[in-house]
Amino acid sequence: MPPPIPSEHRPSPRAISLYYFGIFAVLGVYLPLFPSWLEARGIRGLAMGAIAATLPAMGLVAPPVFGLIADALGVRVWLLRAACAGAFVVFALLALSSALGVSLGFGGLFVAALAFAFFRSPMFMMADVVAVEASASSGIAYGRLRLWGSISFALMAIASGALVDPAQPAAFPSTIAASLLIAFAISWALPARSEAPFRRSALRDGAADAAGAARAPAAEGSVRQRARALLQSHDFRLFLAASFLAQSATSSYDLCYTLHLRDIGFPESLVGVAWAVGVAGEIALMAFSGPLLKRFAPPTVLAFAFAGASLRWALLSYVRFWPALLAIQPLHAVSFGMMWVASLAYTKDRSPPQILATAQGLFTASAGAGSVVGMLVWGELYKHGGGTLTFGVASITALIAFVLAVTFARSTRPTRPTRRSPSGGSIFSVSSRCQE
Repeated sequence: MPPPIPSEHRPSPRAISLYYFGIFAVLGVYLPLFPSWLEARGIRGLAMGAIAATLPAMGLVAPPVFGLIADALGVRVWLLRAACAGAFVVFALLALSSALGVSLGFGGLFVAALAFAFFRSPMFMMADVVAVEASASSGIAYGRLRLWGSISFALMAIASGALVDPAQPAAFPSTIAASLLIAFAISWALPARSEAPFRRSALRDGAADAAGAARAPAAEGSVRQRARALLQSHDFRLFLAASFLAQSATSSYDLCYTLHLRDIGFPESLVGVAWAVGVAGEIALMAFSGPLLKRFAPPTVLAFAFAGASLRWALLSYVRFWPALLAIQPLHAVSFGMMWVASLAYTKDRSPPQILATAQGLFTASAGAGSVVGMLVWGELYKHGGGTLTFGVASITALIAFVLAVTFARSTRPTRPTRRSPSGGSIFSVSSRCQE
């Protein structure tokens, strides 16, 4: 078992929670307002979908690359800092050009969105890796750390919906740039010395390993060899396929929900509130997800989450009464919150600790691929059939993911926790007491 990391080298629970709060403030502005801001710039239909798809597109390419770098070089926090800085520069330049009245057109906006998406990927993926590793070493529930990101998202969605006018060219990018600058400042609260405990342990234990200590074959080899072995397992491939389908359906919400509310006459002043109501359910789910994951295996929880997502998109496709639309929003706890914590718990269960960042990158990439396909499809579907067609197709897509997950759950045996590798379920259900 690897030696524990000295407490002074670990990121504190407050630092991790604060970082989540900072980076999700960015998404609280970006996701609700970006489609409307693009539309105000004359970007619609397939062009809007192509620009919006840059975020998940980089989620397809960047996470495996950053995961391999993180595991091979032992880098965590420095990736976070570099990513925050790069994303800030992108939106600062975009805000400056908007304030000066420079029209970037489709090409310029696409490049800016692509650059932001490149830096955004390690900002969020590495945060989950740091949080999961902190949970494993100190016994702090992941959900209790991550929910502060959801709280931040909800607060910023409400505030930006009321205060930021997408029709004003510089208002949206300036708000994003300010949020990114704050996130970059917060990232310095995470100590870089906390990085790569398994790499440090490997260096300390190198002589013993060279002496021929017996280890299981699954633990042998380089990062790439271990990742290849993980990808060859049937259950992990099913997990990635289900994640792809479910996230492709969820991207209909990210791209079209605000437009759908506007087009059916939903009060404009309450659009941010609608987003926040959904996130409130997500916060509650993450805060109390421990007992759920302690009782049920992650694949079973995933199947339930995908079924809830299918129901949510089906309701959204035909409900028009705005109080009823608000009542549907707590299903976000199931369609996203439950899916996310169960996915991370399963990833933690299935991957050797030496390739946690790589495994997390593979999951993120599969979800990103689903979003890319979805973003390219939903914009055109919405253009031709509105929310009824868009969310109806999304419901069917999530239903297919549910069927796949049921097959996955039935074919997966629960992973028994061991002293060497705590189970993901245990990490996600531990006490919420913060240990500084």
